[in-house]
Amino acid sequence: MAAIAAHKLQIIRTLVETAPDSALRSLELALSSAGATGSLAAVRGLVEDETANRFVRNNILAPIVPLCAARGENCVSFPAPVLSRLWKALKVIAPSRVEEAAAKCNPWDLENGVPEVFDELCKSAAAGLRDPENAAFDSVRSLCDPEHLALCLQLSAIARSCLPKLSEWVSRMSEDRATAAKLAYRDASRISDDAGPLLLDILSAHLPDDWRIMRVISAVMDRPSDRYLASSEVKAFGERILADIEASVRRVEEFDFAGGEKVGRQAAQGAHKVHLQIVEFQQSVDINKDGPWGKRLARFKQTMAKACEIRMDQSDKALEQALPTRPISMMAKKGARGVAKLVDEPDEALIRRAQGALAFVAELRSCADKAGYGTSRNKILEKLNGRLDPYIEDVLHVARTGEGGDSSLAVKYLDVAAGFIAYTRDDKTAEIVRRRAAAAIAA
Repeated sequence: MAAIAAHKLQIIRTLVETAPDSALRSLELALSSAGATGSLAAVRGLVEDETANRFVRNNILAPIVPLCAARGENCVSFPAPVLSRLWKALKVIAPSRVEEAAAKCNPWDLENGVPEVFDELCKSAAAGLRDPENAAFDSVRSLCDPEHLALCLQLSAIARSCLPKLSEWVSRMSEDRATAAKLAYRDASRISDDAGPLLLDILSAHLPDDWRIMRVISAVMDRPSDRYLASSEVKAFGERILADIEASVRRVEEFDFAGGEKVGRQAAQGAHKVHLQIVEFQQSVDINKDGPWGKRLARFKQTMAKACEIRMDQSDKALEQALPTRPISMMAKKGARGVAKLVDEPDEALIRRAQGALAFVAELRSCADKAGYGTSRNKILEKLNGRLDPYIEDVLHVARTGEGGDSSLAVKYLDVAAGFIAYTRDDKTAEIVRRRAAAAIAA
């Protein structure tokens, strides 16, 4: 196979260098079987070089790496290209130091602690950003506030020393760990008045759930009251969590069942997250029910419980529409259970709505009891199963005998009902329904 032309290879190199990390990993996997010769070998070499380059870059600039990505509103963040441009600038102003750092990016060196050259390069980057005469950093300055990024880089040494301890700080805080957190915060505050909160923001970016930084704040400030914290230099963290809780409540109130299972589960996961955030707040802060945050937390908890109960109640209607029934007789009372109406093909839109509603109810399993609406969930599940169980028996009868409707439609509705009962009970029950349906068809 002919080699790739130089100008085309340059285009590919540019694409590889600007590709997101996830895309680069996919490329590396896709090209792993490429041979040592041919056009694909050249592309594979570019991908491998870029992967190695990013490994070194992400180790040296580790404290700010998660800041160069999409984060929540009011969180410290920089455009994604900042990271690569900053790295290129460092290669220009300190090529030998970059090579030295790259040589120490191996498991045995990293196990012995962070090489000093890593922090020195971060300091050099901060100095370069602050020097308007240093043209190497012009492309970085064009993307963000250079002073803000420089301060983050200046805090890199402190942040880097905290990162190995961070998981312990948020999982099981002890007196010794609290002391270490306080010292780190004090060291940061000596740099500038706003460096302490900025350090906490940097650390929060390294957490799977950034709101768990409240545990570190609690340790640093000896579990302050909400009244004190709401007027302190770190009040933004509390306000950010409260805003996130409010947004999650609104999503539960407004999400559309038509979005299907994925949307329903996401809404329920948001409700679970709210429960965890409220618990985190209560454990990390001395909440006063009449305090500035205590009132809001209580209101959010009640509003979320009410929203979940309302949306769960709506699931019965969604199920009824997806599995239509007809009255047993003209004299049947309103609300009395009917029999399966097997006239039209299953409506995919209505099925999707029911899936969204039932997935929401199912996913709330993890938090409903603790969040205060477990009883409501149990009642709605009882109601849903009270609708599904007789419906399945009716449709099975039609599938076996052909009496009361179209047996081919009955088979289709059985499959739909089996999918629904997987939400209200479990996959095992759904499989039993499908086996019974198969047996009915065979008979």
